[in-house]
Amino acid sequence: MIRRPGIQATLAAFIALSMPAVAETRETLEQWIAEALANNASLSAQQAAIEAAEADVEGSGTWADPVVKYGIAPETLEGPNVVGHRFEVSQKLPWPDQLSASRGASEAGVRAARQDTLWQTRKLTASVKEAYARLWYSAQAIELHHETRALVEQLADITRQRLEYGEGTQSELLRTETELDTLDAQLVELQADQTRLSASLIPLLGRRPQPSELELPVPPRMPMVADIPVETDHPLVQAAEARTAEARARLDVAEANRRPVFTASAGYNSLWADESKRWMVGVGVQIPFSGQRQNSTVRRAAAEVSQRQWQTTQAHRDLLASIGDVKASVQAGYGRLEILDQRHLPNQRAHWEASLNELASGTGRLENAINSARQLTGVKLRREAVIRDLFSARARYEALRPLMPGSGRPIVP
Repeated sequence: MIRRPGIQATLAAFIALSMPAVAETRETLEQWIAEALANNASLSAQQAAIEAAEADVEGSGTWADPVVKYGIAPETLEGPNVVGHRFEVSQKLPWPDQLSASRGASEAGVRAARQDTLWQTRKLTASVKEAYARLWYSAQAIELHHETRALVEQLADITRQRLEYGEGTQSELLRTETELDTLDAQLVELQADQTRLSASLIPLLGRRPQPSELELPVPPRMPMVADIPVETDHPLVQAAEARTAEARARLDVAEANRRPVFTASAGYNSLWADESKRWMVGVGVQIPFSGQRQNSTVRRAAAEVSQRQWQTTQAHRDLLASIGDVKASVQAGYGRLEILDQRHLPNQRAHWEASLNELASGTGRLENAINSARQLTGVKLRREAVIRDLFSARARYEALRPLMPGSGRPIVP
């Protein structure tokens, strides 16, 4: 291999020019997660849904407002007799189980809203991690693109030296310069993709993150869930179960509404000449005329209970399927990474060194060396893609991982 001080100086100058002149503020994953949880509009809306559900609980399980009636006989205002008044207060008397069912439905709505918020928080955290990995990968692609250019620059320097010694051709030199021009054009596209990706994160973070040196280490192996019990403490399933409980409580309310409605009343009527008849107390009853309206409400509530039960079953099945899919992605990611680190990348480095030596000695072809340079950085880029995908898959797994029922601890094998 030809190694001359001129080549080293050229490479050092190129690398120095490709580095940013001013150090940028490093943005950490923890910072992104904190900003997303504090500023995300969807999560804030979900918090407002909890407040609305809690406010609904305050008004549930209470008696209906009393009705106050007052009347006056206008013709008695100017007559010789006492002015005629009529005053009455009436109050509907609810059934005890009707009130408890109404309150139970509202409390179940609060539980559902809280579990929805927990699930939204998990999904948002996973989305932030995936976005961080994508932006990190775009930076790695640009960095490896610079490395590819540096490798081709080495080939260009060797070609120039061989041309000076009368061993190379002008067409080979032009081929390397054309390859450098192609790489420069590709760099423009990579930088544009990074800018678009950064802008697409505004809805997630509430701002556009600035390009910076992001760090994304290889995630360590973690224990995976083997078998998931039927009763899993996961927000997705817990929210569905809470909605089922809410629907059952609404059914109980509808069943109670089939019964007669009693009303107690008390009043005073000064129009009676006999004072002993002026004070009155009474009770009223509202009997369903045909019961059709009440039966329709009960049937609709029963159908909603069945719907919620099936949705709970489907939520659990979806959770199992998603966990199985993500587990396969995580396990495959570690397998691909192991092959790249132990076999593919070392072999490709050796191939590049051999191509470089063969070109310098005049026994190799320039096109083969260019392809080897591209393949070397291509393998490195595939490794970074595997790390990106592995990190994203682990983020999704952490969002889907259920907890032991009643313990608050993750389920492990």
